[in-house]
Amino acid sequence: MTDPNIHHESHGNHPMSLLAFVLLLAGGALSALWIVTLADLPEGRTMNITYGVLALGCLVSAALIFRHLTTHLHHSPVMPDNTQSEIDRYLAKVR
Repeated sequence: MTDPNIHHESHGNHPMSLLAFVLLLAGGALSALWIVTLADLPEGRTMNITYGVLALGCLVSAALIFRHLTTHLHHSPVMPDNTQSEIDRYLAKVR
């Protein structure tokens, strides 16, 4: 069971940023597969459509996660929260 009196300092990166980054990588790989299957279009139409839809889904999901982190949580999706108030709060807590 966790103790509510123990607090760990975070590194500042939101965990959803990692998921969005992985989705960007997957979307890039799937879009490459989508481009490659364009050469085999009459026979490989099903795979082409599948790769295209998956690539678009990954890229749109990553964009929505980044947008949510930025607008609703006021958290930079790619940079840690190193504002002056956060640094002062951390130094006051550690010292």
